[in-house]
Amino acid sequence: MDQILFSRVKFHNDQNAFEYIFDAHYAALCAYASGILGSHEDAKDIVNDCFLEFWNKRQSIEITSSLKSYLYIAVRNLSINQLRKRKQKVSLSSELTYPFYKQEEVSAKIEQLQQMDKLEERLKEAIDSLPKQCRYIFFLNRFEQMSYKAIARKLNLSEGTVKTQIGRALKKIRLEFEGVKTKGEIFLFNLVCHF
Repeated sequence: MDQILFSRVKFHNDQNAFEYIFDAHYAALCAYASGILGSHEDAKDIVNDCFLEFWNKRQSIEITSSLKSYLYIAVRNLSINQLRKRKQKVSLSSELTYPFYKQEEVSAKIEQLQQMDKLEERLKEAIDSLPKQCRYIFFLNRFEQMSYKAIARKLNLSEGTVKTQIGRALKKIRLEFEGVKTKGEIFLFNLVCHF
């Protein structure tokens, strides 16, 4: 999902996609930066700077791993630069402390983020397994926010055909997420199937 959103930001200057990325990662990045800087206020400034730089350089950014990794590395580097400015020495090999969050909470948040990555991959596989036309119609509707009518006009199809294809796509995705249990699964499922 992050890769699709990043593509929307990079190639279409999509502010809604940018805001979704911001909302999805902001709190965790602040917790991470707080652990490095020891200040929640400084952490918020660093994360805001990171997203500002991300937006300003969006068209030249090349992400080779994942968007989440890119953001964490950017926040880490900005945090370390901030510490250097303060002339504080921090050993990157030593364990960082998290003054505003218990270590268990941070570990749980990291685990939750890893689960979201797995869920995003599962969702991507479910969408990729759709027949070509069905997948394209679903993409236009859910990720390009095109109406059934607009898709029908674009593809020279009836609105009924578009509606049927969206219904088939949703049915297949629902089957993939049939046993949803975690908040992350429910959130991701609702994001794709109900907006």
